[in-house]
Amino acid sequence: MERHEHMKTFGDEQRFALAYDLRDDPDAGGAPAERASWGGLRIWVGGRNLTAGRAGNDFVDLAEVPLLPIVRWFVEQWNPMLHEERLPRDMPSLSAAAWRMNSIGRLPQAEDQLDALLEDRERWWKRHGLGSALPEYRIPDLHLRRAGAEVELSWDDREWRSVPRGLRLIESPGAVLVPADDAAHVVLEWSKSVLAQLAEAPAAETIAIELQRRVMSIEAGDDPLERLQWAAGPQLRRAALHLRSLLGITTGHVEDTLRSLLGVTDASGGGPITRLTVPAMLLRSTAPSLSTADVEKLVRLVGTASERRPRLADIQQHEPPPSIDPMAITQDGYDRALDLRQQLGLSPTLPVSGPSDLELVILPDLGVEVVDIQLDDTNVSGVAVLHPGHQPLIAINLSGRYSRTPWGRRMTLAHELCHLLYDLDEDGQVGVVSNPWAPDRMERRANAFAAMFLMPMSAVAPLLPSDARRWSAPLLRDAMKALGVGKSAFTWHLVNLGLLSVSERDAWIDEL
Repeated sequence: MERHEHMKTFGDEQRFALAYDLRDDPDAGGAPAERASWGGLRIWVGGRNLTAGRAGNDFVDLAEVPLLPIVRWFVEQWNPMLHEERLPRDMPSLSAAAWRMNSIGRLPQAEDQLDALLEDRERWWKRHGLGSALPEYRIPDLHLRRAGAEVELSWDDREWRSVPRGLRLIESPGAVLVPADDAAHVVLEWSKSVLAQLAEAPAAETIAIELQRRVMSIEAGDDPLERLQWAAGPQLRRAALHLRSLLGITTGHVEDTLRSLLGVTDASGGGPITRLTVPAMLLRSTAPSLSTADVEKLVRLVGTASERRPRLADIQQHEPPPSIDPMAITQDGYDRALDLRQQLGLSPTLPVSGPSDLELVILPDLGVEVVDIQLDDTNVSGVAVLHPGHQPLIAINLSGRYSRTPWGRRMTLAHELCHLLYDLDEDGQVGVVSNPWAPDRMERRANAFAAMFLMPMSAVAPLLPSDARRWSAPLLRDAMKALGVGKSAFTWHLVNLGLLSVSERDAWIDEL
């Protein structure tokens, strides 16, 4: 493999690294500043060289492209690229690059709906897809987006191979999570180095110096409000305008109201990555069409100060889901549920009811407050909120499609408990609205946790004969009643435990 040892490399190739060198202008056309920035580019993510490829029988390990458009894209898209997490549509996807391709796998029939989807997809790509910086060149379409305290780096080769440039990139699709500060440092140091060299080239000097000034502003964290608005989504500004109108506020600026709603302080910036406030964390996981009334209700849930330290704090862990792999995420949820049952001294064979009832006994003992709210959005089941110095809170949406029943409420409470225990950010905060727009990794783990916490195998086994051929609808109904769960959660859990196949589950659902 050809190596270019003189390339400047920033970061760790086993996690995330960018490398470059400047090269002679191949007279490939374009603006003089771009031609002056011609160079080699290498991108490493998770130990994989995304710029490796084949041109016929020849192997190449880098891309030769103008570097200035890449730096400009990093600078111009910095705030949404590293602070916006919510995907444009609520199609389940564990990575942004996968969503970009999967979103056009089944296109809507109506022309206006198709146009709206394609426009959403294009706008997202320009904010998060590196390929949009150089659409005429064959470079990896690396996607960068915020994922809580981390940044997701994802890529998908399906679209690369359709570009007729005679070069085939060879890395298969993938995704990696790195700490947000680390990802930001790699991009900034790489960009600063490129700009320092371009500032000495007469053709690129003016543009390079202007971009250097903007990089300094990024490093200083001068615009936390804009960054948090990207995290919270478009419904926040609508709610701020509505609130000002409702209260008859005519002085000051809407930005003042936004700062108040988001809890922005002078210390909210503090560098290239802005940490999310609890309201921003809540709103990032809601539908972008959320009503202004719902926005205001969610912001008010941040809570009141508590003078005592809840027992919950003794067992909390800042433990993001382990990877992008769905099976690993599910297993992590199962393991944590069984560990918690053991920590709480719950009998492994008994359901969480009676003297160990989840809502009436366990949650109060942990110091978790449970409240009911009524949201316009029926897709919201529950909300988990924890602000340091405040009482941990679970809010149940009484109008939620799944949380309005007694068994749906129990699953929601267990689901939100998982968020409070393990989905803390680096400041010990939690803010999750459980609905189809919430971060898929967090929701997947919380679903698995809730199922195993309420239905461990040792509690299910005594209720059902080992031979599934002896099962009956009344028997399954009795088991569901004993465990306090509904048929959907129960039967899916039986599938995950290996007691039913998917087709058998479908048959039982029909009969139940």
